[in-house]
Amino acid sequence: MQPTATERLIVEMLCEVYKKLEITDSYDPDIVARAMGSQDYWVLDWKYDVRDGDSETPPHVTAVVDTLDMYQFLQEAYEAFDDEQRQSVEAVGIGRTLEFPGYDGNNETDYLRAARYLVRDLDRFTRLQGSADTNSHAPLAPMYARMVEVFLPIRRNVVGRRMTVEEVVEVLNAAIHPDNR
Repeated sequence: MQPTATERLIVEMLCEVYKKLEITDSYDPDIVARAMGSQDYWVLDWKYDVRDGDSETPPHVTAVVDTLDMYQFLQEAYEAFDDEQRQSVEAVGIGRTLEFPGYDGNNETDYLRAARYLVRDLDRFTRLQGSADTNSHAPLAPMYARMVEVFLPIRRNVVGRRMTVEEVVEVLNAAIHPDNR
């Protein structure tokens, strides 16, 4: 979906009409207007299944989905660990709660906005409700990409079980830049 500037204006004006008439039984005019204003048309695909034949999920959205999914798995595993297992994870030095650190509000705005849409508006990754829109104040997408590269093969084998301590540690170790290992 690549609407023209005129089409975007028309949709945003229709959103204002929806709000003024207090229509609440169909589309959410706030989400539609924000998606149109930020040109995040994928949100409309995901929320309302409004697909154009050539529309694809943008690569940064796929990266955010994989990252948020990874953090949910890490958190669920960590919460189920006993004290000894948690100490093994904490020895990596990443933190005690495995809280998602967010994306950089200056340099990773597309990623940050995608995380906000996914959690707030699309009701996905609800476990990360409090941290999905955190501004990390540092670019972290490359770190997440390294972690996800390790996580995805593990993810395929985590059906009906939680991640093991070894798997969690392996993913967390990938956060450390190869030059610093």
